[in-house]
Amino acid sequence: MTDEGERSDLNRPSRDPMLAQLQDEIVRGPETHPRFGKSIIVRPTMETPRAGRYMSQAVVVTTAARRLITLSKDGEKLAAVVLQAEPEDRDPTTHPEFAEIAQNLRELTNKWFPKSQFCLISNNPELSLPSVRHALGFFDQPILRLAAGTQKTYAALSGNAPKAHKSLVEGLSRLEIERLIVHTQFVRGSIDNSKDTEVRAWLRTLGEIRPASVHISTLAKAKGTTEKPITKTRMNEIVELVTEKIGVPVEVCTV
Repeated sequence: MTDEGERSDLNRPSRDPMLAQLQDEIVRGPETHPRFGKSIIVRPTMETPRAGRYMSQAVVVTTAARRLITLSKDGEKLAAVVLQAEPEDRDPTTHPEFAEIAQNLRELTNKWFPKSQFCLISNNPELSLPSVRHALGFFDQPILRLAAGTQKTYAALSGNAPKAHKSLVEGLSRLEIERLIVHTQFVRGSIDNSKDTEVRAWLRTLGEIRPASVHISTLAKAKGTTEKPITKTRMNEIVELVTEKIGVPVEVCTV
């Protein structure tokens, strides 16, 4: 996403206050993550002042290393180092150097916080690249989103083309990752992936993917009339169905 000249510029310590601030914002925390607890959040897809361009892996990794080393020397404890999107529609797996970032952060976590989990939250995983599929193995918790079990509802919730659903399911099914976690957020309203027909299709899809575990969640509050939270009763019903039909651990998450 950057040519060599631009990459060199971004790797240099910047005297530009805006760029320096952006480098600092790549790594956030420690803060209380709603899913993992006290965590460092690494956001490799924050856009640079050059539209459509990301910071290089050297900048991302160096910025994270400085934060982790400082925290370790200060005696801080972390539950997790989390790689996730910022903004939300730019998935970390779309960074052209995602594999290098994942490997280096894994090594940094092992060295400075060996008891911490190294986690990925991917809402729109790019699974067509062998390097990305390989890099998922570096994570203790590679959490990949599956918006729905049918093409129509998947497209409505994800904004992707309906045919992308088949590609995603096939990609997830081919992953040889023992710790794969599939996350689905259930909603109702004019878009509803929580009704019986949708849940049955979703369960069949999970059967194809064969994840190690499943995370489910719902919205904290409604998004107009289009998407509303599902009830606690319905959430419990879905948990029971996953346990019965798929036979893997299922966790209800707040995000």
